[in-house]
Amino acid sequence: MDSFPEIIFGEPRGGGLLDGGLDVVSLGKGGEIILGFGGSSILDGAGPDFIVFENAFYVGGDPTKPFKELGEVSASEDGETFVPFPCAKAAYPFDGCSGWRAVVANPETGVSSFDPEVAGGDPFDLADIGLSSARLLRIRDISSYGSAPNAGFDLDAVAIINAAVP
Repeated sequence: MDSFPEIIFGEPRGGGLLDGGLDVVSLGKGGEIILGFGGSSILDGAGPDFIVFENAFYVGGDPTKPFKELGEVSASEDGETFVPFPCAKAAYPFDGCSGWRAVVANPETGVSSFDPEVAGGDPFDLADIGLSSARLLRIRDISSYGSAPNAGFDLDAVAIINAAVP
């Protein structure tokens, strides 16, 4: 893909509650990606520490009927050991998974990706997996939807809410 990796850096380009964004990279069925943040780390702070943005949306605007492509999110401080967030992939609500909440954040609409109250996407708290910080995230497709070239989890962006910048 010509626009990789730039397409996943920067602000998400969410399509809102009724439409998935197209500024994404598809991981493929069972695919995964490991993301680093330069010299920065994610810190465990109050509330969510980061948000993962896929291109989910709500069928008919109903949040209980997400069009989803689920991903398992894991975090690592050392790059060797990745600790997964428990992901309730069997039925709604898909807590701990990524790829099921609509993405509202978009610089063109003025909705910040750093505000979990309005951004949409899937928020994560490192405290939920017992980590105080993470330098890397791994996102693995666990969906069974789609076909090439856009099968599986479609990563738009990740926003770090609690960051340690060198």
